[in-house]
Amino acid sequence: MMAVVRRTFALACVVGFLGWCGDAKGQGADVLYSEINGLQNYGSIDGIRAYSLRSVTCNIGDQAMLWQNRGTPGFGSNAYRLYEGRLEQIGMSWVKHACCAFDTFGCGPTCQASSGGVGAGCQDVYSAGFNGSFTWLGSRSGINAFTGTFSPIDGQTGPATFRRLQVRESDMDAANFPGALYFLEGVYVGSDDALSGNAMNNASYKRVTVANSNFDFSEVEGLNAGLPAIYAWQAHANGVNQPDPSIEIREVDVTNEGRFHAASRATDNGDGTWRYTYAVFNLNSHRSGGSLSVPIGAGVTVTNVGFNDVDYHSGDPYDNTDWSSSVTSNAVTWNSPETFKQNENSNALRWGTMYTFWFDADTGPAETDITLGLFRPGTPSSVSFEGVAPELACAAPNFVGGEAGVSFAQRAYDGFIDARAESTDGQSVDLGLSAFTFEFTTPVENLDGTSIDASAFSISDTGGSPPSITDVQTEDGVSVTVVLDGNISLGEWTTITASVRAQCDASLTFNESIRVGYLPADIDQSGSVSPQDLFQFRQLVNEIIEPNIGTEADVLDISRDGNVNPLDLLLLRQLINGVGQSTQPWAGASLPE
Repeated sequence: MMAVVRRTFALACVVGFLGWCGDAKGQGADVLYSEINGLQNYGSIDGIRAYSLRSVTCNIGDQAMLWQNRGTPGFGSNAYRLYEGRLEQIGMSWVKHACCAFDTFGCGPTCQASSGGVGAGCQDVYSAGFNGSFTWLGSRSGINAFTGTFSPIDGQTGPATFRRLQVRESDMDAANFPGALYFLEGVYVGSDDALSGNAMNNASYKRVTVANSNFDFSEVEGLNAGLPAIYAWQAHANGVNQPDPSIEIREVDVTNEGRFHAASRATDNGDGTWRYTYAVFNLNSHRSGGSLSVPIGAGVTVTNVGFNDVDYHSGDPYDNTDWSSSVTSNAVTWNSPETFKQNENSNALRWGTMYTFWFDADTGPAETDITLGLFRPGTPSSVSFEGVAPELACAAPNFVGGEAGVSFAQRAYDGFIDARAESTDGQSVDLGLSAFTFEFTTPVENLDGTSIDASAFSISDTGGSPPSITDVQTEDGVSVTVVLDGNISLGEWTTITASVRAQCDASLTFNESIRVGYLPADIDQSGSVSPQDLFQFRQLVNEIIEPNIGTEADVLDISRDGNVNPLDLLLLRQLINGVGQSTQPWAGASLPE
């Protein structure tokens, strides 16, 4: 079963000093991290720096939100770096559990105060110092983010970096990453928020700067409420406030479970290769991610395969071994070091974390489906999202279908070409074409390897004596024009068969046909005959509308006798009703395969 995939763009609600910028939306409790406005730096131990974030929390739902001492909701914080077009998570904290709630205004026009919780439309504020207190920090492994269930916390203490947001100083050093951008993110899990189905807006991010002297964070932009930091990649990939619209964030929902956000980017390296980068953020899926597979075509050369995760710490039981990678003839794949059956604590893409993947390839990008394997067993075993991947280095040739609305000679529907010609003088009618242009998906040549010529095509299945091929013209082997010694006449079906091979691989051959004819009553050029054609016929004759393809004579001359007269209207009615004589009954018919 496939995932539900949505294409989204960063339409952020940037929060001002009054907190959440919209009215209450959710039915039930709906927790939202709505502002930071305060950071604490605890110093470093062995090159690892510790931080905590202030939290302004809104309940934008219509019911009071459960707030339990040393329980729900839980708040985790993350740090990210965007450098040379790649977004990577570089830090994470344990989860700060709730203490006590104080309802205040700041999340909307009203605040319905509640005893023991945060009321609808109300906010609750914790200082950065309080959020960094050991007493309230619990393991991420103790929370199921999809169901909103919490395990008890032990309140242990430790050194300054213990359980807080940990980031290596080397990952923020300007000498190592000149010009890098940095982002902080808060992710909530709430028990009743999850049960109400309101957990999809539980991550928010903000851009910060890093001081070279002491690695202090300074806030430089408003909070992007309800958006995880993966959206920073889209918004800042080309520099500060220079978005890359080619990066599309996909919401990837696991059936009856949680949500991932996924994105991809292809960057031209300027040396004949492309860099392919993928980011996947697990918002709240308990099943977690266990693999990522990107399809590649035959003949694609892959180099510089890379992977970035973020380390769990302070006794969280999860393994930090990097995912392994493999390159086969048809895919680049990364896998968790062990399966769930082998080790339940193996390194998996768990809730509130983002992993980044990349490689170089020697072909340009094409849209395809990328597969995210799920770590915990269940149905489905994987989900997929649309992204960019290397196109085939050499693909088997095929015909490119045409579209309605272009020249008659190039309109192909499932291998069918409409053989009507457009009038050359706007008055007289041309009753057929003697040259047809075929588009192939890859450059082609004769089966013997010589340049494509008339020997690659044959004609059959015509109502009379078949025309001969007098010439075949091409400049690139992709667009090929076949020239006949006469028109294909009204009422005849002609089949033109191509027998060719790909220029890039002699083993990739193609032997297919296109049938040539036309629908004499397809007035609107939709590919089928319907009452809409009769409606448009009347409009055109009465000059209510102008023909958008060809001329009036071409479009309206049903009988193809060179004139438009009442006989054409009669024939059109007969054809729509299935009683007219033509090459086949056309009532409700589509162009044949």
